[in-house]
Amino acid sequence: MALIFIDGFDHYDPQALDPFGDPWLARGKAAYLSPQATRIPGRRPSSYALRLPAGAGGGYVKNLEAGRTSLIVGAALRVAPFENTGEEPVLLGVRDTTAQVTHLVRIGEDGRLKLYRRTGSGTSGWDQWISTSVMTAAVRGWHYVELQVVQGTSNGTLNVRLNGVLAITLSAQNTTQGGGPLLTAFVGAVPGQPCPVTVDVDDLYLADTSGTINNTFLGDVRVDALQAQANGAQNQWTVEGAASAWEAVSDGDEATAIRAATAGLRQTFDVEALPAMTTPAIHGVQVTLLARKTDAGTGRVRALVASGAQMAVSSDINLQEQLAWHTALFERNPNGNVPWTEGAFNAAEFGLESA
Repeated sequence: MALIFIDGFDHYDPQALDPFGDPWLARGKAAYLSPQATRIPGRRPSSYALRLPAGAGGGYVKNLEAGRTSLIVGAALRVAPFENTGEEPVLLGVRDTTAQVTHLVRIGEDGRLKLYRRTGSGTSGWDQWISTSVMTAAVRGWHYVELQVVQGTSNGTLNVRLNGVLAITLSAQNTTQGGGPLLTAFVGAVPGQPCPVTVDVDDLYLADTSGTINNTFLGDVRVDALQAQANGAQNQWTVEGAASAWEAVSDGDEATAIRAATAGLRQTFDVEALPAMTTPAIHGVQVTLLARKTDAGTGRVRALVASGAQMAVSSDINLQEQLAWHTALFERNPNGNVPWTEGAFNAAEFGLESA
């Protein structure tokens, strides 16, 4: 699989409060999220984005489940106007498993993108300038920025794209510096460091260069959150507090839920159709679950896709005591193992299976 994770920040509010009155901070969708992060209007009508304010809170950090030898991170970014204070704002970057080698993209006061390598961690880390783009990204507007890092001691590559155009490209690089595989992607700040200026982020994706699809830059993409709108053909979970399963999972009220007491039970939903677009290309479908276990011991579920006569499930998802977001990506339509089309997506059902 090349496509690893997507988020459009439409379906949750990081400032929503838990039972103790503290922000949920997106309930685990990120490994770390600034406590000051807020939900703001997105770059499309009726959508949302994430705001990472300037200050000590830090940015957005996403860890992978396992290290990889290549990583691509792309996101729509908007930077607040800033003065030349000697520190250029961080847009996005990747870091290895040892947290000792980091590649990051900054933006200068002249709007040009700058690629750096940071060696070391915390306050002991230092940045080495690698390259500066000729292209510029004006402040106040949204720009789509992508960074690709392929590891190698003498054959590594580094590429940065701005709004779909290659802005920096370097080959025959030492991109490991003795560190481990790539594990972490971040936006707005190097992990553990403050955000120099306010950065807004929307339509984020993570991928690598493996596989036969989605193994290079995806370009300026959009991530749409589509809610359940009716029950599907599989209805084996118990509904609590609502008239139907689809209402329980889509009303935003945590007093309503669905529950499975035994393994092997399936629940699917008909979801909203894709928004109107001209010949959309669907890179993948991510099933997102807000779930928790309700008893001692291990609690597991699997994400589920039913398309035509075919059904596919994800690997096991281990649940926690508290509600948390869990995701599983399906790059291909299981009905024929082919790329998704608009018609196939709109006809498919999505849900979960108890494990």
